[in-house]
Amino acid sequence: MMKFNRMVIVCSLLLISVVLHAQDRNIGVNEVYPPAMFKENGGRFINVKKLVESGIYTENAVGNGFNDDSDAIIAAMDWVMNRLRAAGQPCGWTESWYIYFPNGTYQVSKPLVYSGDPVPDCVPGQVSANREGTAGLKLVGQSREGVVIRLKDNAAGFEAGMKKPVVSFSKFDKGTIFNNAPAGFQFRNISIHTGNGNPGAIGLDFYGANTARLDNVKITGGGEIGLHVRIGSAHGYYSNLIIDGFKYGIYLDGNTESHPAIEYVSLNHLSESGILLSGISTSLRKIYCSDAGSGLILQKKGLCLPHAVIVDSKFENGTALNTGIRINDGFLFARNVELSGYGTGIKMAEAVVAAAGIIEEYSSGSFKAFSASRVRSGNVKSMNLAVEDYPLIPWEGNFSEWANVDDYGAIGDGLTDDMAAIQLALNAGKKVVFLPKNKYRISGTLSIPAAVKQVLGAGARIETGGVKFEVNAVSAETLLLRDIELTSGSVKHSGNRQLFLESTSSAGNVYTSFLTSPGTKVFANNIHGFARLDGTIKYVDAYVRFVNNEKADHFQLNAGTNSKLWIFGFKTEKTFSVMKARDAAKMEVLGGVLNRYSKDVEPDPVGILNDNSDISVIAATSGPDRNWNPMILDIQGSVTKSWLMNEFSFRGWGTNIVIPLYVSYGF
Repeated sequence: MMKFNRMVIVCSLLLISVVLHAQDRNIGVNEVYPPAMFKENGGRFINVKKLVESGIYTENAVGNGFNDDSDAIIAAMDWVMNRLRAAGQPCGWTESWYIYFPNGTYQVSKPLVYSGDPVPDCVPGQVSANREGTAGLKLVGQSREGVVIRLKDNAAGFEAGMKKPVVSFSKFDKGTIFNNAPAGFQFRNISIHTGNGNPGAIGLDFYGANTARLDNVKITGGGEIGLHVRIGSAHGYYSNLIIDGFKYGIYLDGNTESHPAIEYVSLNHLSESGILLSGISTSLRKIYCSDAGSGLILQKKGLCLPHAVIVDSKFENGTALNTGIRINDGFLFARNVELSGYGTGIKMAEAVVAAAGIIEEYSSGSFKAFSASRVRSGNVKSMNLAVEDYPLIPWEGNFSEWANVDDYGAIGDGLTDDMAAIQLALNAGKKVVFLPKNKYRISGTLSIPAAVKQVLGAGARIETGGVKFEVNAVSAETLLLRDIELTSGSVKHSGNRQLFLESTSSAGNVYTSFLTSPGTKVFANNIHGFARLDGTIKYVDAYVRFVNNEKADHFQLNAGTNSKLWIFGFKTEKTFSVMKARDAAKMEVLGGVLNRYSKDVEPDPVGILNDNSDISVIAATSGPDRNWNPMILDIQGSVTKSWLMNEFSFRGWGTNIVIPLYVSYGF
């Protein structure tokens, strides 16, 4: 049994005046698009109610709540998967397609999953029956309130014990356990109802390697599981979820390489558990759970121990016979978590380690700290940086405020230089600028004026490297860059304007700060290549909700001069150095996975370097027995300290470890 080294627990509600009661933000988006975005007009959105017009299928989905729309929706999924295969998917596909659901109730009688043989894994020599290579599926609804995928009552095959999903992003019936493709899945603005008389139903079977986005989803009706994540690798950012009426609200499975970041969730009426974590790791924030057998359960999978970070959350309306959080196996870090109505707060195996009430801060594993006096006193806490919720940008429903870059002369073939045309669109005085085709080539740097509020790429690829967009105009309004794929380019931030990067990525370094004074904020959700190079995060407060970085160079996550870098979930790859903080930076990392697969580095490099800055890190490793040496190197003034990998908690297989908490701040 692991030693409980640190526990700060407040059981009286009177001692803490404010506890965040986390829940779905109910963003209420009505995501509508102009005609140019749809396939029948040359765009990349496939309207399930216009499959005939777009040449996808012989019938349209109806969405009237009575017709069976299963085959029409599956046909759209098949068309996308076959198109992506032809374009080189799943390793390095160059097209992006969205299956779009206008408001309506879509009755289905069988699982919505692509048909035919499974897509083989894309890595040579690794093709096997239980490895799948699906990628690129994106299902988007007009609104969560208006789009309902509803399973037919008493549907065949959804009897008790069947565990069959209503919507699935993989071949659930083929024994798939792993996908090495950079999946890029999206599912948003949709409700799923599992119908009546379907006790074996699972609402949604979702995952996605490297980056995946699940947002604004409601799953109700009852059955086995609301949201099931069962395949590795599973990464990305999941947010704004409501799940009501299952045995398990969220069941996180997969493998130890997986690490989804999950935030803004409401869970209700779960007979077994709100969240079950089996073997993998995750970051959880603003989870509200009511009327569940247990709020959170951690259990091992084979030899693999789970790792959970949960902050700013509440589990209430439990029963005196149950426990709020059960650690059957693995590691837990909890901060500002309220457990109300349960007989016990936290159990490790059968030992009660926390009473019900408010958990100010708790770690089930051994902590490390630069300050020896803190270690001796046991008063080691995380940095607990102030966190800001990412801004909710109103959807612009007035299409007269949208500028189509093609209307200004862009060709969108990936070969012609579209820079001048796109700059004309940006200068048109419109609030939204959008790119309807798959590829655009930009030879230089585009300047984004203050009048532009959103640049929507819908997965469009910007060919060529270098600085592609410069945010240089000063404005009090947030600029949103959404769903843009930069092949190796970046965004230059030189003006004091709040920036929001949503599912916007680069194979190189996606963002560089050229700011010269502190205080400007950057929000980055579900991103690839953020903070990857030294000096790119400076004079900025950056709030990152899942980042995937895995390039073959040292230090994948960097906090620089007078910056604040808050990371809520990450994945890196290879054994190059991982994190660096320098020049009075503040960096807090709340969970993530250091994946040791792929390229090894010799001699063993330092894993995490802190150079006269403040850091607070919680993370875990996965993969073969490759090493960082030391795992942490910390320099404060004239004093240098280090910690080896074997000084941290063992994760259960190989030489993998968990860093339950390392702190170095406030000297």
